[in-house]
Amino acid sequence: MRLNNDPKQFLYSLVLTTIINEKTEEEDIIDTYIEQYSMMPMLIGKITEEDKKYVKNRITAERSIKLSKGYVLEGEERHQKWFLSKKAELSMAYWDRYSKYLIEEKHFAPNVVNTMDEMLDNLTDLLGNPEIEGKFQRRGLIIGDVQSGKTSNYTGLICKAADSGYKVIVLLTGVIEKLRKQTQLRIDEGFVGMDSQALMKGKNDNIIGVGNYNPSVYPVVFTTTEFDFKTNLANTVGIKIGQVNQPMVFVIKKNVSTLRNLNKWLKMFNANGEDKIDSSILVVDDESDNASVNTNNEDQNPTTINGKIRELLAMFKRASYVGFTATPFANIFIDPESNDSMKNEDLFPKDYIYCLNAPSNYIGARDIFGEDGEHRGMLRKIDKDAIELHIPYKHKNGHVLDAMPSDMIEAIETFLLANVIRDLRGDIKKHRSMLINVSRFTNIQNSLAVLVNNYLKEIQASARIFSHLSASEALNNSVYFRSLYKTFEKQYSHLEFTWKEISQQLYKSIAPIITTTVNKDNSNGLNYEEYEEVGLRAIAIGGLSLSRGLTLEGLIVSYFYRNSKMYDTLMQMGRWFGYRVGYDDLCRIWMEEDGIEWYKQINRATEELRNDLKKYNKSGRTPKEFGIRVRSDVNTLLVTARNKMRTASNMEVCISLSGEVIETPCIYNDITMNELNKEAVNVLKENLLNNYKIEKLGKSIGFRNVDKCYITQMLSNYNVSILNNCFDCDSIKEFIEAYTGNELDKWDVAFASGSSVKNFYVDTFGIKKVERKYSLDNDNKIIKLSGNKKRLGSPSDGAYFLSAEEIEEIKREYEKDNEKEVSTLSQKTYFRYGKRNPLLVIYYVDLRKDEDSEEIKNTNISEDIVGLSIGIPNLSGSNSHYARYKINKIQRELLQFGDLNDYGDDE
Repeated sequence: MRLNNDPKQFLYSLVLTTIINEKTEEEDIIDTYIEQYSMMPMLIGKITEEDKKYVKNRITAERSIKLSKGYVLEGEERHQKWFLSKKAELSMAYWDRYSKYLIEEKHFAPNVVNTMDEMLDNLTDLLGNPEIEGKFQRRGLIIGDVQSGKTSNYTGLICKAADSGYKVIVLLTGVIEKLRKQTQLRIDEGFVGMDSQALMKGKNDNIIGVGNYNPSVYPVVFTTTEFDFKTNLANTVGIKIGQVNQPMVFVIKKNVSTLRNLNKWLKMFNANGEDKIDSSILVVDDESDNASVNTNNEDQNPTTINGKIRELLAMFKRASYVGFTATPFANIFIDPESNDSMKNEDLFPKDYIYCLNAPSNYIGARDIFGEDGEHRGMLRKIDKDAIELHIPYKHKNGHVLDAMPSDMIEAIETFLLANVIRDLRGDIKKHRSMLINVSRFTNIQNSLAVLVNNYLKEIQASARIFSHLSASEALNNSVYFRSLYKTFEKQYSHLEFTWKEISQQLYKSIAPIITTTVNKDNSNGLNYEEYEEVGLRAIAIGGLSLSRGLTLEGLIVSYFYRNSKMYDTLMQMGRWFGYRVGYDDLCRIWMEEDGIEWYKQINRATEELRNDLKKYNKSGRTPKEFGIRVRSDVNTLLVTARNKMRTASNMEVCISLSGEVIETPCIYNDITMNELNKEAVNVLKENLLNNYKIEKLGKSIGFRNVDKCYITQMLSNYNVSILNNCFDCDSIKEFIEAYTGNELDKWDVAFASGSSVKNFYVDTFGIKKVERKYSLDNDNKIIKLSGNKKRLGSPSDGAYFLSAEEIEEIKREYEKDNEKEVSTLSQKTYFRYGKRNPLLVIYYVDLRKDEDSEEIKNTNISEDIVGLSIGIPNLSGSNSHYARYKINKIQRELLQFGDLNDYGDDE
């Protein structure tokens, strides 16, 4: 811990370290330590009351940030847990210093780092034990959010992998050298602890990042912030695997020649003839949906980069591949059966898919583009007519750019003003960025940079000349001040500072701002590391280089007008996602209206995908059984590149339930899940008893004309296995709430009776449970009621709340419509003929044990297993509406959405 030139920061670090070690939550204890450390000789007279207040508020705010561990789908082969039992024997030196670095240098909330620690323990376990005698080839995928801290997570994973004995660690970055260099710097700071360029030259005293916490451990580096892997440089190191105790680390681009040279060098130096290298390798693939996916057909050789990654893994006896991405759309369309011995095993995540959760202070797509997003106020609409005059949507490489559109000028002025406000708030030394991404062509980016820079210089010159005047005089004398004032009134006048305060601070805050391009003509356009002490303030103009992986530190204002139409590309272009602590109210995103709608659609599709992952996690499905659907309603958008969707199919899913019956015959074999479902039904039961009259329905009981809000509330809290193909609580709730007619406003609710000797109770009424045979599925994680029939209810259940006359009328209508007589009606028929309320039937189930039933291994399953059935009458205002999805090969085989027909005449 170093004092440097910032006593306030030093005090913060001292207090934080103390309360972490003592695990205290008491606010008065925090106050005590602040006062105590302020009296240290090195701090006496340097700490003000404002500094003390800042330290307390910052620690309190950081400790309020929450992070949950996420969830995992594991492969079908039983993975032998190993890491936790081995952890006590390991020094964990790499992780220990990285966790301290995250808290003290990167200012991560301590409880976030603690959760990361537990999560990374689980992930390290999933990698496989690098020190066993046998062989393994493991494949995994880790899904996070765009700009949510994947780098921190995979750096932490690399640290733990090194601690546990992995000998070779290869980190695959994107395809751009600028991104590789940025990633190398992050690895130097978070894992190596020294400047890689100096270390490659044999100098081990250039300590950075984690090296300040423990410089005694560091890996052997073969790439640097200056150079990707080069055979001649590697030869100068001249170390074979196993000659040193420390791991060997390579940070390389996904480049064909680089991968070819690395594979050749590793084999030449370490392989024994035709045998595999008797060691362990971890390959971490950042942005694994980009360049790594095989886009060739099954009867062709893999694409070169994909093939070289497979070859690299196949060279080692113990190899673990883990892909990191925020846009997994391409990964999930990999054919899981693609495993040709001549081509080596593909990169499909057969062993695990892990969904990371973002900390509570993360601002993502759901927060900006979700219907109830907390940060929707960041969005500003680009004037499409105006920008088309200057930068047409489908412009060519030779387009001549002569001026900026007026709203781009407003966006630039907003960024200038945001810099002033951040300085007035005391946040002076932090990086600040503005993004302008309007063209993929380098020459147009360069032309635009000239226009932006000219305008910036004119404003800076005007501010230098007129900032000494009073606010009113400056407005009278400068057209630029008048324009800035207009933008201030529009964007920030509701905040805590007056125009007078802004005007007086203006020149000092905007003078350091520069304009730069980030493209192939300017590979060093954003050198944040050179401005570490003062903070870089930059307007960054680019295209591809700003579209994936590259982090714009302190991004405040974005101006985005691009015609990419792929989910993954658009999401990766969203550099505005991330953490904006202390300045989220300043952030603005200019985007054309169609683009905003696209992001709303992509957010909806992404959230559905994550929810499906969660459901599969609870259902016990493995990655190879992971049937995926990705919503693709908007015709103008593609889920991912067409050549990455070779195994994808189109599917239309009915989201109108008019005249349908759906139920939940697949029940979790899990006491916690069933208790949660019972509690959701108990809440509904209590609401019914408090607000409605009980009605006897033969041996059952029910409630009439129940307000739909009680039904949707129960659905929000009820957990349904994804194996109930047609019963998706979110979709049902969405359908009920979106329906514009009044036929779904009032519901009937029945508690079904059966023939069991066991009872359940509604108020004082004892009702016999229904008995059902069962079979087990998904490694005993799912109970399928009525075996392969997968039925919960009975045909006559549709007759609840109908009089004998109404039933007879329905029968007549059915026979007339179908030109045949029937003795009994199907459950669905009761809803397709005649007028009635929608019906919710609740079943308390007694599992029937007989000779054909398998033994339920979880004997604590639950005393009350509760299932649901919903019947919806024909709705006058509802033609069947369909959502279009792209589905992967597994989903095509697993989920047959024709299951609605199962509730027909053969019941």
